[in-house]
Amino acid sequence: MTRIVRYDKACVVMDEDDEKLFRALDNHLSFQVQGAEHSKAFKGYINERGEEVTWDGRKHLMSCTGRFPPGLLPRVLKFYENRHKPIEVIDRRSPQLEGRPKDILPTLQEMGKVPRAYQNQAVQSAKTKDRGIIKICTGGGKSLVATSLIAELGKPAIIYVIGKDLLYQMHGLFESVFGKSTKIGIIGDGKCEIGEINVATVWSVGQALGLKKKKVTLDDEGSGEEKKIDPAKFRAIKEMLLACAVHIFDECHLASCDTVQTIVRNLKGEHVYGMSASPWRDDGSDLLIEGALGDRIVDIPARELIDTNYLVEPIIRFLAVPPPPKRLKRQYQTIYSKYIIENEVRNKMVVKGAKKLVEQGYPTLVLFHAIKHGKILHEMLSDELPVALLSGKDSSKKREQVKQDLESGKISCIIASKIFDIGIDLPSLSGLIVAGGGKSSVRALQRIGRVIRPFPGKTQSAVIDFVDQAPYLIEHSQRRFEIYSQEFEATWPKERGGLTRP
Repeated sequence: MTRIVRYDKACVVMDEDDEKLFRALDNHLSFQVQGAEHSKAFKGYINERGEEVTWDGRKHLMSCTGRFPPGLLPRVLKFYENRHKPIEVIDRRSPQLEGRPKDILPTLQEMGKVPRAYQNQAVQSAKTKDRGIIKICTGGGKSLVATSLIAELGKPAIIYVIGKDLLYQMHGLFESVFGKSTKIGIIGDGKCEIGEINVATVWSVGQALGLKKKKVTLDDEGSGEEKKIDPAKFRAIKEMLLACAVHIFDECHLASCDTVQTIVRNLKGEHVYGMSASPWRDDGSDLLIEGALGDRIVDIPARELIDTNYLVEPIIRFLAVPPPPKRLKRQYQTIYSKYIIENEVRNKMVVKGAKKLVEQGYPTLVLFHAIKHGKILHEMLSDELPVALLSGKDSSKKREQVKQDLESGKISCIIASKIFDIGIDLPSLSGLIVAGGGKSSVRALQRIGRVIRPFPGKTQSAVIDFVDQAPYLIEHSQRRFEIYSQEFEATWPKERGGLTRP
């Protein structure tokens, strides 16, 4: 009989004598790498030793010896079940630590953060699984779910974040909730103070595991540059990874990156979870996330929380930008620069939209991608509104000051780069302008999440996006419209002048 042996860090298929079935399983645990067809190996070549080098363009998550990531175990079991082939699972993991749950409800009540019914349900569902992805829409209170889950499991824990803003934000929350009775460690931005419960940036943990910076860099930065940790602390960080039984990865849609993949391979974690509002990738590498963290065990969409009045309804409207007056060169960067960054007509539409939103009582966030674009918009908007400009180059102190200025009414509009895409908690925002475009489905939903969080007097939010009628960019606009429409109502301009509806 085929057996699957489950170890702390991996699973292994044993005694599979059906070679055809084994190859089918290997293919099932693989995915096509985006852009693989352009690689030298995919096309085939002869190396310097005269050997033929070829590649099928797929990333295989099972080795030739049958070893695969533990998060894929449910998928493998389903594979055998669908083929009506019996299989035995042998558990050879280390004995689990005994949990000592902590009662944090009285503190949460004092803080005015009593968990909602769906948050409690998410915690109870996660407790029954030793690994999995917790999908809760932006604004749904993932941090409170993580806090409650760690308290209920009552074991040494780490929660991993993607930048220093989130590092300090999460560390402050845990210190407030658990009080002086539990030491809350912080690992990141030059600090390495290890406690019973720890908040760590993946960048710093990746450093301790020997990853070079280019391997540690994430495609979604949560904040500006972190300070480096003293290499003398690396051993302590590695020991912490092995000592902690609970591991929670915030913004786990980034779990396909080398950093998180390396961290997960170094864990013996009894409980490994990922949390995100959008735990998938546009490049097809979702299987890497599943391999590291498991399948989805909680799914709470934005629509559910809007219908139950936990979030506010966004009004999303697309505005049609006129086509370019003359044909643009086909290079993407040239098109983006000419049509979005330097397009006076489009930039005036952004300014007009921001001014109108503020006049209607919506504290507004304008998101850009390129620093040059942000500076252009800031110069134009400064003549119309009290506004502030933020980018990843700004210090945490400045970012915090800008947030305070918005909440106090000193400014009514923030122009920000992608640092505001993820993890920024500023519920007073109710207006959003997507000035930088883009095709990422993850970013699209995260951005909407910035303005649908509840706030006193806030009954709805308003979002302005653009139909960019230029090569490549029109497909990006259509993609964003499709993503929005999965959970919200979005309005596309009426067809005219060649403008087509998705």
